[in-house]
Amino acid sequence: MPVSDHSLAGLQKAADLVEMQTVLAKYATAVDARRWELLDEVFVPGSVIDFTRNGGDRSTYPDILDYLRPAMAIFATCQHYFMNFQFDVTGDTGGGRFYCATQMVTIVAEGEEKLLADGGFYDVTFTRTNDGWRVQELVAGLTWLDGEWPEGVPRPAWYGVSTDRY
Repeated sequence: MPVSDHSLAGLQKAADLVEMQTVLAKYATAVDARRWELLDEVFVPGSVIDFTRNGGDRSTYPDILDYLRPAMAIFATCQHYFMNFQFDVTGDTGGGRFYCATQMVTIVAEGEEKLLADGGFYDVTFTRTNDGWRVQELVAGLTWLDGEWPEGVPRPAWYGVSTDRY
């Protein structure tokens, strides 16, 4: 039985969505393991990365590394978990929203660790390149925090306020 154009289009879309999720898994690995060189396989040069809703910076890639490296250095370790992908693909662009939960460990004194967990979402736009899908824009949005917030780190503007966080 021959495969219809409709079936082929569906298969291509499914492959695109899996590749986008794989790119985001590489982003999580790069940040969690501090393997910053992997981000070259995540972002196109000049991509916009925006952490302002989280109390962080907005910049372009690779300049955002000037924010990410010291921001992540305060944690002994962290793990990002991505889920609830709601992406669409139109030609050579795609994206949407996905959820994130992160657990981070700070060392508060020799031999003592504190766990900080947070959750929220990312809005992401992808572009298809000759090397596959890459992130064109990534906008973070925390919606909750649990644990001891590190001293000297700015909290999101919404912290302690009953408001729409999405």
